[in-house]
Amino acid sequence: MGHLPDISEHRLGSAALCVGIDRPFRVLESESNGWREGRGVLVPPGCLHEIQVGGALMAILFIEPESPDYPAIQNAMLDGEWQCLYGLAHEEEVLVALREAWERQPDAAAIHDLLDRLIPPPRPEDRPQPLDGRIQRVIRLMKEDLTRSYSMTELAEHVNLSPTRLVHLFKEEVGVPIRRFRQWHRMRVVAALIAEGSTLTDAALGAGFADSSHFSRAFRNMFGITPSSVFGRAANVQIVIA
Repeated sequence: MGHLPDISEHRLGSAALCVGIDRPFRVLESESNGWREGRGVLVPPGCLHEIQVGGALMAILFIEPESPDYPAIQNAMLDGEWQCLYGLAHEEEVLVALREAWERQPDAAAIHDLLDRLIPPPRPEDRPQPLDGRIQRVIRLMKEDLTRSYSMTELAEHVNLSPTRLVHLFKEEVGVPIRRFRQWHRMRVVAALIAEGSTLTDAALGAGFADSSHFSRAFRNMFGITPSSVFGRAANVQIVIA
């Protein structure tokens, strides 16, 4: 949450609910008919898009694609013509709550309580089917040690699948390619380590990136902005990690 530069074309490894707290912003989806303005936009995982922030105070909630929160937020959106969904239900309430959160800078626990109040729980009929058990085991394995670069062969052998079948099944079940999913979680580790006091370089190495240059390229590819615009001394951004 904070003041970000315009965000160039990128694909996330998660879903993202983007909210212009004090003014609208513009989104361009790949292969859509043009820019669309809004105050609340839900970007699905893997969607190629860019954002013209236009000076807006932005809040971006990253949502795990396999979590029950994702369909709950999808159901709270009112409109959509392509991949992104627009027009968050009870938008005014959300805008007021986020504005107060930005002004008061509460701790992570208060932010999570706020999100629990703002995000409707999934209805029983809308709860997603559990992921294939083999995909669940692969996700657990990758999350246990994000610094280790398991090969597709190793991951596939872990669940008795061929590498090709694992790649297709993971994308089918989760909605995002397995490599991008793993990259996304490494980015979360970097943010968490920085929040605990690590330098950007040490955090990148601790999350399994070869060096700071490798991390910077991957970060820009994932988020469409430079790491310094989020983690730099001049950045005016608040980050809350689950």
